[in-house]
Amino acid sequence: MQQPSVSPRNDGMPLWLAIVAALLLIACLVLEGKRLTIKPGPPQTFDNPVAEFKYGSIGAEWDGFPYMVWRELPAIFKDELPEGWRTFGFIEEPGQELPIGFSIRRVGVPRVGFNCATCHSAEVTAGGNTMLLLGAPAETLDIQSYILFLGYVAASDKLTADAVIESAAQAGRPLGPIDRLLVRTILVPGIKDQADGLATAFSWMKVKPRHGPGRTDAGNNWRARWGYGPEKDEAVGTVDFPSVWNQGIREGGWFHWDGNNNSLIERNYSAALAGGAKEWLLQRGLIDAQAEWLRDLPPPAYPLPVNADMAADGAAIYEREGCGTCHDPGGESFGQVTPLSDLQTDPARSDLFDDAFVSRFGDVGKGYTWRFSHYRATDGYANTPLDAIWARGPYLHNGSVPTLRALLSPPEDRPATFYRGCTDFDPVDVGFACESGFLFDTQLTGNGNGGHLYGTGLPDGEKSALIEYLKSKQYAGRS
Repeated sequence: MQQPSVSPRNDGMPLWLAIVAALLLIACLVLEGKRLTIKPGPPQTFDNPVAEFKYGSIGAEWDGFPYMVWRELPAIFKDELPEGWRTFGFIEEPGQELPIGFSIRRVGVPRVGFNCATCHSAEVTAGGNTMLLLGAPAETLDIQSYILFLGYVAASDKLTADAVIESAAQAGRPLGPIDRLLVRTILVPGIKDQADGLATAFSWMKVKPRHGPGRTDAGNNWRARWGYGPEKDEAVGTVDFPSVWNQGIREGGWFHWDGNNNSLIERNYSAALAGGAKEWLLQRGLIDAQAEWLRDLPPPAYPLPVNADMAADGAAIYEREGCGTCHDPGGESFGQVTPLSDLQTDPARSDLFDDAFVSRFGDVGKGYTWRFSHYRATDGYANTPLDAIWARGPYLHNGSVPTLRALLSPPEDRPATFYRGCTDFDPVDVGFACESGFLFDTQLTGNGNGGHLYGTGLPDGEKSALIEYLKSKQYAGRS
């Protein structure tokens, strides 16, 4: 007997609902994939301001090198990096994965970026001891060479997925199957794809005088970003890294070497953006917290004995010559701009930031609550305090004078060339005594060592007394 046919029962969800659920699942997976590969992860934070300054984020990791590849570069390019990252003057601490001045953050994958400590940390060797000075100009850091090296790496046949995987294994950190797949299919191919763009972005660096250790040209970085084509002209804006301790006494004056902005907030944000941060990713809260810490960060004390009697004579000379008018808080011209007609120092940086160029900064932060509005063009350079001036050589805005004694000499007697980029402190002339390294040439565009004639006519004995006083020159912090 034939059994009646029975229609199959469907006790599950209706087909249309299953389709909707599947589409929603796919959409969620796509969105999550975008979150993991595009939206940055939260920045790493630290419990104390010192660690935050050294390794915290300012938002500069977006275009950063993938950490998985970056950490293998010293091994893959050992011929180019005989001292590892110290080849470029970065400072490394025992037990730390990153040099001081680098942060790490996930943007698809963990990436490295600069922070405030990159350009404002230094090692100084005095009396046989090497000290780490936070907030000091990074006198050994050749950041231009590092940037150009990354462009070289991107185009080099030595950078392959196999090289990265093998280096990681030899270093005792073998990559898992997923990371190996990432290196082969995304990370190394992505770096290769950026090679031409990196070469174009930094082509201007190859046609202008090299910056050398302790200096940078943020002005031409901005010009390249805005399509000025700095590789087509001779304009130079290279300056020394400044100190950033004791910021509280500087408030109320003008910031940057040419005094083009009197907003400490804008100065800090513009420095972060010049260091690779993006407007939409700018870590304002973390930057503001660091700025607050730097307001009261004390300058480092002079590390060697000072002749008290000679320093007292120097203090009287300092007072007699009116040096405090420009360089002491409360001085009539402190934090103000001395025109080039009086100062007579190299004009290149001041000339670069002319009215037309400075007006472009008014668009920075457009659409945000912190849009820039304080930039101006000037015709000179700002008068800065002299706190811990012993640790801030070479001198003048462009680092063209190696020692304080040379600065107190007439321009024709100042060294036309000298080496820079070492940590060896000179306690007699006050500055760095480098016997090798980067040869700085004052005849090149932007490197002029003329001007600042104040004190150059003093007798040698008075110059020595003044230098002895300046060794321990400090100021009280904010009240």
